[in-house]
Amino acid sequence: MKKLFIIIYILTIGIQLSAQKVMTLEDCRKQAVEYNKELKKADYQKQEAVANQKTARTAYLPNLSASANGMFLPDVDGFSIPGGFLPTAASEEAALNGEYTGVSDVWYPGMSVELDNLSILYGSVTVTQPVYTGGKIIYVNKQADAGVEIYKHNYDLKYSEVIEQTDRIYWNIASISANVKLAEKYIEMLTELEDQMTEMYSLGLTPASEKLKVTVQKNEAELNLIKAKNGLRISKMYLNQVLGQNLNTDIQIVDSLNYDTQLVNMTNGVNLALSNRDELAILEKQLEITKLDRKIALADFLPQVGVSAGYSSYYVSDLVEDPTFSPSIAGQITIPLFHWGEGKHKQDAAKLKIMQVQTDLDNTNELISLEVQQVKIQIEEAYESIQLAKKNIKESQESLEETQASFEVGLNTTTDVLNAQAEWQAANSQLIEALAQFEILQTSWKKVTGSLKPIE
Repeated sequence: MKKLFIIIYILTIGIQLSAQKVMTLEDCRKQAVEYNKELKKADYQKQEAVANQKTARTAYLPNLSASANGMFLPDVDGFSIPGGFLPTAASEEAALNGEYTGVSDVWYPGMSVELDNLSILYGSVTVTQPVYTGGKIIYVNKQADAGVEIYKHNYDLKYSEVIEQTDRIYWNIASISANVKLAEKYIEMLTELEDQMTEMYSLGLTPASEKLKVTVQKNEAELNLIKAKNGLRISKMYLNQVLGQNLNTDIQIVDSLNYDTQLVNMTNGVNLALSNRDELAILEKQLEITKLDRKIALADFLPQVGVSAGYSSYYVSDLVEDPTFSPSIAGQITIPLFHWGEGKHKQDAAKLKIMQVQTDLDNTNELISLEVQQVKIQIEEAYESIQLAKKNIKESQESLEETQASFEVGLNTTTDVLNAQAEWQAANSQLIEALAQFEILQTSWKKVTGSLKPIE
């Protein structure tokens, strides 16, 4: 039985070790990008736009088409032309005009045609080339080009969102992990104090209530540690979901919080954002498309010119002995004349659509400028919080050491020591939170300024 327990224990440890996965921030970013379904969809949309662009290019080229028809008519009745003397005319011109003056002495014997089953075959090959379409083909191709750019920017936008989400979860795990270690250190301090109070109580130097104060504080700290560990598990599950792997995978992150933070230069953030943000680029391309829509609406009411060339053949059984072949060349001009103001109404609608997109673009410009300023302020606030937290840690450490020394000689109470320890723990926790927030905001700054783009 003991051997079986050892085997099961070894297997359990092996499964746990195999489920562990050590990952850097870059590893997580790469895997999240590869897995994210919204990003895959954006990539498919980009490929679709490229295919549509290629389709639009074909409008410049001539179209080649072929057609064939066949007809079989069974038991077709024949026909006959009766005989008789042919009419006569005063001149060839009169004959052509149907002006006959009498009947000649030339006898026409007549004829009879038996058809029985009649087969009719017809085939043709035609080449058609547009010559002038009011610029419509050019405008449609420009719209296709703008569509490709839109979906490229849409992909980049989704990419930046995935990276920001991944970084936020990653640094949240780093923060919770650091807080777990801090909580364990805090419990160690309380345990040492509890042991000291137990010894003092056994010697009759302090009442049980003083010892119980420490025990209660330690119990609360242990409960908070359990909550922190559970929060860490949940955060890792959330990251696993983003990475597309088993939710119970025990991710061990490599990157830790940077205690030597530096404030980056953010003076040109708004201009950088207005030049690089994908949302603005998408709206600018949409504005270009709506302007082209107006030109296309106008092109529909301009003359349309095209040419075509063809080659056809037909065969009729019992009537045509050999198939007949004939080439053809044709040109077509279509000039719209009157459509009850349809063109004007389309122009008005297109103009209003342009105004709508322009309004969206102006509004987005303002919102992005505001967003950049907000993130800038948040980064500055996080940086100041880090400096303040470092100062608090130094002061709380000095306070704790002084309080413990005074407690040893009976100048401070147990409550004083507990408060000093709690303040020390709170100051360190404040620094951890500020450092994690600073890392997250660094990524947010790159996103809001349009600097978080995939490497081509």
